[in-house]
Order: sequence, then structure tokens, then C-alpha cells
Amino acid sequence: MKYLFNRTVLIILLLFIMVPYLSAEENIVKVGISSKKAKVTFLEGSVTLIRKGIEKVMTVSTGDYLIQGDRINTEKDSKIEIRLPDKSFIRFGEETSFELEAVAYNQKTRKRNININMILGKTWAKVAKLFGGGRFDISTKTAVAGVRGTVYRVNVNENNSAVVKVYWGEVAVKGKPSTNNSGPEESYSNPVQVLGPHPVAGPRQVSAEEWVYMVKSLQQINISPDGKAEKPFNFDIESDLNDWVRWNKLRDEQLKNEND
Repeated sequence: MKYLFNRTVLIILLLFIMVPYLSAEENIVKVGISSKKAKVTFLEGSVTLIRKGIEKVMTVSTGDYLIQGDRINTEKDSKIEIRLPDKSFIRFGEETSFELEAVAYNQKTRKRNININMILGKTWAKVAKLFGGGRFDISTKTAVAGVRGTVYRVNVNENNSAVVKVYWGEVAVKGKPSTNNSGPEESYSNPVQVLGPHPVAGPRQVSAEEWVYMVKSLQQINISPDGKAEKPFNFDIESDLNDWVRWNKLRDEQLKNEND
């Protein structure tokens, strides 16, 4: 009887000791199921990655996961497609550099916080429609293009000029405040509601601090290296066709068929 009593006490003590570890293990599993990762779903050529805290340049392969803060570079004759946690897809062409500044998606609230910083090159975004809100931005040195659900592309040239073309939906493009200003930098943590193009008095270019345009389907906007923008205008869909555009449209169609 004494033996059974001692054994029971021992089992109870062991349970008290193990409970914290079991809880910790459960928390680790929850953290592992993260919605802050982007997956490489297509890759052609050579693509490299610089990750914060790691000095070594890494080679990217199909199936790899990318995280916030990663800086990716594509070489000549290379391209990459990434599936973001909100089920949007974004692609980058050859000789392109970009950084994943924010890659977060809350599956419960369906809110996203995604910001891609385009340093150089070309990108194509197929943004998933969500009703939870949040933001999906592609930023350049001089502008921010924010959307909720659309198809568009952004080209950033070596002189920091940029072109935004919208193929479906609408994109709110606004000037990015200069980092040389003495005042506090404007925050882009929340989406900005845009009702439409804001006219500026007088026949002059609009400075980077005051312009904002809603670029509609089959329209483009050109942004100069100093951050000044032209008014959006329609582009010709046939003359716009090139290998990059054709490939992206084909990929969009393939993804649509896979999800049907």
C-alpha cells in the first residue's frame, strides 16, 4: 500500500514538472504555423538572397520560403514568382532588386500588411481580393502604389524613375515624402482612402509631397526621378505586349485554372 502511495505521488510530481514544457512545445508549434512567409512557386535562372543577420549570400530555389527583411536579386535571363501569405502572387523579372519590407497576413481577421520595396527592375502583381482590409503596397524611392485586388506592374529604372501600369482594377499611387525633409516621415502603416485624382492649380508638374492619383484599368502613370508625376493616361494594350507581359498573363491564366 505504501508503495502504491509513493508511486502515485511520484506520478503527480512528474506531471507538474512536465506541464510547462508541454505548454511551451504547443506554443512553438503555433509559432511555426506562420502567416509571415512567402513561398517561391516559380524560378528560372539565378536568384540570390541576402537575409538580415546572415553575412553569406544565399541561392534561392523553388519551394523556398522568404521572410520579412529579405532582399532578393535576380540575375540576367532570370525571373521569380512568389506566393504571398494572403494568396496574392507577385513576380519579378531579370536584373531586379527588391526587399520584402512587410509580409504579414492574419488568417482570422483576413487583414494583411504587405509592402514590397522595389529598388530596381520590374514586377507584376496579381493581388487577391480581401474584405478584411489592411494594405498591399509596392513602394519605390519616389512613390507608393497601394491596392486591394487588382493586376498591375511596376518598372523602376536605374535613375529612380518609375512606371505603373494597371491591367485590371484600380491602383492608388501617391508621392513618397522626401527623406530630406526636417519634419516627421509620413507613416504608411494603414491604407489611405483615395476618392480620385486631385487637381492641382496651374499648368505645372505636381511635386512629390502633394500628388495622389487613382490609376484605373488600362492606364499608366509615369513618375520622374525627382518624384514628380504625370497625370494618368490610357495605354495601348497591343503595343504594350512584350515577352514579360505575355508570360505574366499566361501565368495568371494558369493560376486561375488551378484554383477553379
